[in-house]
Amino acid sequence: MKNIVWLASYPRSGNTWFRIVLSFLLGGNQNRTNLNHLQTGQIANSRIIFDELSGISSSDLTTGEINNLRPVVYQLLSDESNDILYLKTHDKYFYNDTGNPVFPESHTFGCVYFIRNPLDVAVSNAYYFNRGIDEIIRLMNSYSYMLNSSPNALLPILEERPGTWSEHAMSWYNSGVNIHFIRYEDLINQPFQSFSQALDFLGLQIPDPIIEKAISDASIENLRKLEKDFGFREKLQNCSTFFRSGKSGTWKTVLTEHQVDKIINEHREVMKLFGYMDADDRIIV
Repeated sequence: MKNIVWLASYPRSGNTWFRIVLSFLLGGNQNRTNLNHLQTGQIANSRIIFDELSGISSSDLTTGEINNLRPVVYQLLSDESNDILYLKTHDKYFYNDTGNPVFPESHTFGCVYFIRNPLDVAVSNAYYFNRGIDEIIRLMNSYSYMLNSSPNALLPILEERPGTWSEHAMSWYNSGVNIHFIRYEDLINQPFQSFSQALDFLGLQIPDPIIEKAISDASIENLRKLEKDFGFREKLQNCSTFFRSGKSGTWKTVLTEHQVDKIINEHREVMKLFGYMDADDRIIV
């Protein structure tokens, strides 16, 4: 059954906000006071899901062995449900050592892909991961960039392979998966239109007033309050808050000209493809 929807993005690109609004829509007026009980809360790289469905402790396997088994895990997860499954991932679309895509086409309904201006991605990631901006830019330009890679600790999330910002976007763009792209900037500036189009893609028919109410309930101010009152288990321990400004364009007052050039020089063509730069190399968003 093709019932898996991958919610894919480079880190800090609007994935979580979309999942929260979608959870509010799917759950009605329930579960709007605690962000730790989202109906769209499953993480594709969850260690618990992998261990339970594979019947093998992931701590006994190499990353390559885990990725070889991940398609089977997703197939089992899909077969156990008659509902659409929403799985968040920061992985690029890639093939494992057996030559199979980690995200099995046989059980995939489609993908909602969130993309954000890499200039703002750099700023947001530096804040969230508590790293210098130059270090984040280096990682965004690195094909070997890995998340959750910790040889000295067993993290609840398995390793993810974002790779470079451009590589990530183009890997899904060229994957052959049925994809609906959402720009973070459109999600923020035109939320009703962005969510309505995504819901159409997902085949969900929800009245306009209910969509508008869910967006309002998931305002950045409300999310900050909910995080303060109840916490948010997806937040890193060394980050003060998960929900920061919820704005676009902050790079203009944070990045140096040299930092801007380093990002643009690496990602110019993909920035143009998604409307972040025009043909004359002028930044649009």
